[in-house]
Amino acid sequence: MKILKIVPLASAGLLLSTGVQAMEVVGDKLEIYGKVHVSIDSSDTDGATTTDGLSVSSNSSRIGFKGQLPAGSVKFIYKLEQEARFDDSSGGTFASRNTYVGMKGGFGQIIAGIHDTPFKTVGSKWGIFGDTVGERRAILGAGYIDGNQLNERAKNAIMYQYKNDNLKFQALYAVDPEGSGGGVDNNDNKVTSVGLLGKIGGFKYGVGYETWDNHSAIANGDATRISVAYKFGFGSIGAIWENIDSDTVTQWKRDVIGVNAKFKIGKAGDIRLQYLEADDAEGTTATGANKIGIGYFHKMDKKLQLYAAYGATDNDANADFKAVDGGHGDEVGGPVGGNPSSVSVGMIYKF
Repeated sequence: MKILKIVPLASAGLLLSTGVQAMEVVGDKLEIYGKVHVSIDSSDTDGATTTDGLSVSSNSSRIGFKGQLPAGSVKFIYKLEQEARFDDSSGGTFASRNTYVGMKGGFGQIIAGIHDTPFKTVGSKWGIFGDTVGERRAILGAGYIDGNQLNERAKNAIMYQYKNDNLKFQALYAVDPEGSGGGVDNNDNKVTSVGLLGKIGGFKYGVGYETWDNHSAIANGDATRISVAYKFGFGSIGAIWENIDSDTVTQWKRDVIGVNAKFKIGKAGDIRLQYLEADDAEGTTATGANKIGIGYFHKMDKKLQLYAAYGATDNDANADFKAVDGGHGDEVGGPVGGNPSSVSVGMIYKF
């Protein structure tokens, strides 16, 4: 019986520290995958708290189960993904990350469940510091009071995706996307999000747009991201522009620009640099900020990567953007007008 093959192999999800690699438990009908990302940080809140100093952080570490099964002329697809905390015993609802069921075929794929919005995906594909202290989300998708708010994983989502070797198109619609639990989903709260990712020669580009009704922070409004990156022999460079425009909330009427670069060091290492700058929100003064990220990443093999990174935010007098906000488990904020920062060493193991 096939079920007998699943039992001993599924337990491998508990053996992350031993270097067990990705498995096909029952071919492509069931695969177990994941990522372990743990760092040791030293953070400075610029006087905002007394908790400055050493911190152990688990940074969007995860375990997932996915697969596809034949269903006539199409395939049934599913995915369940859960964050795994390696730094403390905090719990959470199972399948809290991208989790869905759906179908795929020559038409593309359509899924229903929980998924990152296409708008968010454009930013994550552009960023080069994924879930480290150099992370983009302290500025990109953040407001000068409420911080990271518009890099959403929408609940109650229906998403269509089509992709080939050179492009990926996604369109998502979700009701009650931030989730209220119980009863019929609230159709007064909704998001529509579309995104296009593609490549032409050495260039990669991304375009994302979404509109919200009754978002918890921006109320009603829309947002746009446009990114571009160019890969050359010893590295890559990239740029991004973001506009968020709430109908009523002043904090969420502002632009962000960003640039980044990655340069190879030998066969296994690279240096990464990233800079993001938020303008003053419309009708305000001194509500902008900038963030820098600097890091060195070194591949030990195809699965294991070690790194050292630094992230720091310089707020204008009336702004309160964080230094680390989103993706990285231990966030780092500061006082209004402050300059919080964090330096980190970490390891990432994918299986």
